[in-house]
Amino acid sequence: MLTQKTRYALRALLYLIEEGHGDAVQLQRIAETQKIPRKFLELIMLDLKAMGVVQSVRGPKGGYRLKRHPSSISFGQVVRGLEGPIALIPCASVNFYKKCGDCHDEATCAIRRVFAQVRDRSLDVLNSVSLEDGARWELRVAGPTTVNHEGFEEPPAEDWQI
Repeated sequence: MLTQKTRYALRALLYLIEEGHGDAVQLQRIAETQKIPRKFLELIMLDLKAMGVVQSVRGPKGGYRLKRHPSSISFGQVVRGLEGPIALIPCASVNFYKKCGDCHDEATCAIRRVFAQVRDRSLDVLNSVSLEDGARWELRVAGPTTVNHEGFEEPPAEDWQI
């Protein structure tokens, strides 16, 4: 399950795109508009800074802004950077593998096989959606929608704005 920290981080990043347009946004403004406790947001932004996702800007027009273009930052990078393993069980993790204590035979374990597929499909989706995509989804103009190959509603491309 996604932690509140990661949800707040994604919310703050999307706000930087939607309202900052490349300029720095003051932490207090992010906290107030996104209803994120300021002290918690400070810690989140420090983590995002350490991950190379945001940078801080000093001065009267200071705050935080994205360090890279939003099309180059995926939801997967943010989730993995803040949450750690994507796999729901340790033996299905690629980067954080750990043998399960109650496993009889990892090679034939149906539980491991299913959760490895869950991990792979989750990563496919998370890595295929950029922050820019997310911002476009949030800023779309109300109107006709289509359903994509994954079953999600999307507006026509010409209605997406950033």
